[in-house]
Amino acid sequence: MSHHDSLEKVKVKGQQQADAFNAAHPVGTRVIAYPSVRPEFDTELAAKTRVVTTTRTPAWILGHGTPVVSVHGYAGGITLEHVDVDPDSPLRDGEILAHVLTVDNLARFDNWLDRLGVFAKGYWETVDGKLVVTGLRIGAGADRVVAKYGDTIIRRADGSFTVRAAVAS
Repeated sequence: MSHHDSLEKVKVKGQQQADAFNAAHPVGTRVIAYPSVRPEFDTELAAKTRVVTTTRTPAWILGHGTPVVSVHGYAGGITLEHVDVDPDSPLRDGEILAHVLTVDNLARFDNWLDRLGVFAKGYWETVDGKLVVTGLRIGAGADRVVAKYGDTIIRRADGSFTVRAAVAS
């Protein structure tokens, strides 16, 4: 079997996987995506990079046959092996992305907002007599919201943002 034949078989299999995903899950399906690594292989990295979101395109295959799908909150395609349909999603109608703000992901989230053209900056408070960043201010004017560490930032389909406060334990 030639390299070309084996690549064609991989592409056919990948297209079958993409077609099956599309048949079962339309654009807008609520998913958890792991762009970097699945939690079975690196729990810490997966927790830092996972995205609770919705699909924004149908699945398709890359040139080498890997089936991928695009999701809100991440540029490009994510292999279907790293996307889990989320029937227990915290997303409600009109919401396309939910992400818990942490110290570890604040800079990544801030950069993503910058790329969207949304004003964002650290939210500062006095804690134990010291001025420290305790979250992120998103937006400007009357529409701005503040997310503190542990809060869930929600992006709505209309481009606006809301915040669900962390549940105190």
